[in-house]
Parts: sequence; C-alpha cells; structure tokens
Amino acid sequence: MKLFYLLFIVIFFNLTGFSQCNLTATANHTDVSCNGSSTGTIDLTVSGGTGQLTYAWTSSGSLYTASSEDLIGLLAGTYSVTVTDASACTTTASVTITEPAQPDQPTGLACYEIAVFNTTSCSWDVSGSQPTQPTGLACYESAVFDLEFCEWVVSGDQPEQPTLACYESAAFNTTTCVWDVSGTIPTLPTLACYEDAILNDLTCAWDISGTQATQPTLACYETSTFNTTSCAWDVSGTQAAAPTGLACYETAAFNITSCAWVVSGIQPAQPTLACYESAAFNTTTCVWDVSGTQPTQPTLAC
Repeated sequence: MKLFYLLFIVIFFNLTGFSQCNLTATANHTDVSCNGSSTGTIDLTVSGGTGQLTYAWTSSGSLYTASSEDLIGLLAGTYSVTVTDASACTTTASVTITEPAQPDQPTGLACYEIAVFNTTSCSWDVSGSQPTQPTGLACYESAVFDLEFCEWVVSGDQPEQPTLACYESAAFNTTTCVWDVSGTIPTLPTLACYEDAILNDLTCAWDISGTQATQPTLACYETSTFNTTSCAWDVSGTQAAAPTGLACYETAAFNITSCAWVVSGIQPAQPTLACYESAAFNTTTCVWDVSGTQPTQPTLAC
C-alpha cells in the first residue's frame, strides 16, 4: 500500500509540474575519415537528471540502434539519442556524421584489372595480372593480347610447302622457319649423239628418245661407218678404174654384182675377098680395109 502511494505521488508530481526535469545532453563527434569507412565517433555528455540514465540511439534511414552513452565505429549518417533518467525525464540530441567524397575510380584499367576501394588506406586497390602469354608457339606464329576479349590471340600459318620435283623431299625447319628441300636429280645417262633425254616427273626416270640415222645405200665398193662426232654416216670406197687399152669394138660396163668391169664386144668378121684382094683391120675406123685390083684382062685373038 505504501509503494502504491509513493508511485502515485511521483506520477502526480510529474504531471502537475511539481517535479522539474533539468536533463540536458550535448554531443561531440568525429566525422568518418574515409568514404565508406566506419570511423565516426560520438562523445555524449549528459548533465542533470536523476538516478540511472538510459540511452536509445537510432539512425535515420537504417535499422541502427545502440544503448551506450558514447558511440564508435560509425558510418556516415544522422544519429539521434533519447536520454531518460530514473524520473522518466528525457532529453534528445542529434548528430550528423559526414564523410569525404570517394576518390574517383581509376580509369584506363586493363581488361584483366579490377579496382576495389580500400577504406583503410582510403584509396583504390587495383589488382589483376595479364594472362600469361602462351608458350610453345610455332616459329611462324605470333601472339597479340586482345583487350576486347581479354585473351591472347595466336595467329600465323605455316608457309606452304614448295612444289617439289619428283626426286625432292621437303622438311619444315623450325629454326629457320622455312622448308628445307633436299634431293638430287638422277644422273643423266650417257646418250648417243642422236638421242635426247627428258626427266619423267611420274616415273622420276630419264626418258630417252631418238633414232640413229638410217645407213645409206652403198655401192658395192663402198663401206660406211657411223661418226659419233658428226652424228652422220661416213661413206668410203672408190669404184675401180675402168680398164684401158680396149679394142675399138670393145666396151666396158661396171657389174655391181661382181663389183668388176665387164668388157664386151667382138671384132667384125673379115670380109670374103677376091683372089687378088687383101684385108687389114683398121683400128681407127674399126672396119676392115680391103685392097687389091683384079689383073687386066689380056688381049685376046679373035
């Protein structure tokens, strides 16, 4: 009953003004040192009031609450506190903690770099490394870093293999980056003067063509030998000399079968003579000359 009576008196005094609240609160603060960090502090000083004090902190636009007198580790914002004493007297205070503007994010970052704002150092931390350039490139390949796709682009084609002769082979030289061609043309065969040789790309052998000139038709007294220098037939041999001292009635003809001169012709037959005539063969006119006269007929008696 006494407790109820005392409570009634306290309430009555508060309602009728018989009890005077002299509770005040002032706050000093430290602004956030770096944008986005939580380094703000509030140092609340309360004077007056009775009994134990309670504190109810809130922050506009957030769910932040606290019940201690002083605050540390604060983000930028407006903080309000209601202080209540044992007599239910209250006072309020409000503090706005500011923060500096965040430095501009660095520009010109490579595609593989990212920037994260470090609220401890109050600067942008740039991290990221360019992907390692590919190794083991062929001698004809080159690598260029593509900033759009953020990757190495390898380009380059092996030089085209050269056209080879049938006796050649090619191996790609990775040191000089060219095709090494090896192989030797087959030895040209020894040719007759009338022959030609052409290398056949299919069989890779020499095709020989050409025919020796036909041996000429020879007289019976001639012989021929093929001359490999002039590449022609050399013909030698002379016809036997025609016989001399032939009688006027004789002729000589060369016989190609016996390969000798054949003499033909017969002296004309001696003519029939009168008893008083004689005949002599004339080698100039090649006839018989007849001479002689019949004796004169004697004078006869009647």
